[in-house]
Amino acid sequence: MNEEEEKIFNFEEEASKPQTYRALFPNEREGIVIIHLYEGIVSGRYENNRFTGEDIHRLFEATMTANQKKTTYVKSYNKDRIKTLQKFFLSYDEETRTYSFQEYGLNFCKIAKETLEGSFKPTRIKIICSSLKTQLDAALGSEKALKNWFEIHFEHYHPTLKKHIDFLDRQIDEAVTKLRKDTLAQHLKPLQLLRNVSDDLKEVQKKNEDLRNAFTETNAISLMLTEIDSENREILNLIESKVHFFDGVQSRLRSTDRRLDKIQPKIKQLFAAFRNPEYSAQTDRFIRFLLKYATLERVSNDKQVIFPKEIPEVLLKFKRPKYILFDRDKDLFPTRSKPRKTYEPDLGAEKENQAILDKAFDDYETIEDWVNLILAELRKSKQVNLSEIYFRILEESADFSIATKTFFSVIDLCYSKEQYNIKIDKTNLIKKEGLILWNTIATEN
Repeated sequence: MNEEEEKIFNFEEEASKPQTYRALFPNEREGIVIIHLYEGIVSGRYENNRFTGEDIHRLFEATMTANQKKTTYVKSYNKDRIKTLQKFFLSYDEETRTYSFQEYGLNFCKIAKETLEGSFKPTRIKIICSSLKTQLDAALGSEKALKNWFEIHFEHYHPTLKKHIDFLDRQIDEAVTKLRKDTLAQHLKPLQLLRNVSDDLKEVQKKNEDLRNAFTETNAISLMLTEIDSENREILNLIESKVHFFDGVQSRLRSTDRRLDKIQPKIKQLFAAFRNPEYSAQTDRFIRFLLKYATLERVSNDKQVIFPKEIPEVLLKFKRPKYILFDRDKDLFPTRSKPRKTYEPDLGAEKENQAILDKAFDDYETIEDWVNLILAELRKSKQVNLSEIYFRILEESADFSIATKTFFSVIDLCYSKEQYNIKIDKTNLIKKEGLILWNTIATEN
């Protein structure tokens, strides 16, 4: 065994080394300095994206308390910190005596900024999925175009889509947390509390709309993928992996949706508090106070309600109507009755509707017969392949509706009764007559 084969990189082992971990993930003070330097580069504060040691020292001093600044050898202490940052974050040019960012430092700050910024910006899930749908729709019918969609278009949007789903999850989490906190606020007056909760609910409603869009768009792409008909094993494997990805996205979105459901008890608790006797008594005292001390006075040609001095004046503005409307007395001016129209029966439509109804009854009986036949075979053999039976029904009846309704009727029946089980193998696709089904097996215990 040569020397190169002996040196195998172990990420966990390397990252666990104290000095390595310390250099990869700086402490809070060093991290804040790095972020300030990064923002200075983004804003163009430093010429040629280079900064001096004095610039770094000033930033370190800005993060220190008054007592820490009085400590001797402060610069010497900060030099050790700068030296640690030079391993992965900063580079030093001895000729110009200036520092610049290493690529790791730039990526570290960029990812942190994008992650935090995602809590404030609207997500682009709908735009990303719409672009993917449009490109997928254009690629249908050509295996080469489909491979390009999988390997180029999807891979281009894949990390961005995952990132924005993370953004949406975090935004909803923060909105729900704020709403819960506001509904339990004890120091606020009732009116201010209601205003805060109202604003929170509007924000949650916006996030919920984004969540619904994400559900709709990702589900639409997943359905388009499952409907692709291809004999190419590579294409089928790509479809399976991408459908699995979107299934994971849907699972993540459902988890986020359940978090929204958990805020409903808090809202009910809030309004239940407003219905308690204390609030009712305060409202009753306020109304009685108005009735006792408010007066009605004539000002010019109008009458105005004058509130007590403890209550600020309320100004109501409204426009006078341009037209005078009179109610019509139906007893004095009854409306004339309109002659009733008679319609000739449409014998053709009646015959057509009767034929549709007869077929519906025939189909119902046919489906019942197939269901009973499948159950009898299941009781006899203890196991039946529903996917194969589906194509058998489709071949004999030549009716997609009968085959599909029979298939799902048996599945519903098996799910509702404990003695039956349904196993669906998503990795094994049964394809026939241009249709693709997951391999579905029904068993009896």
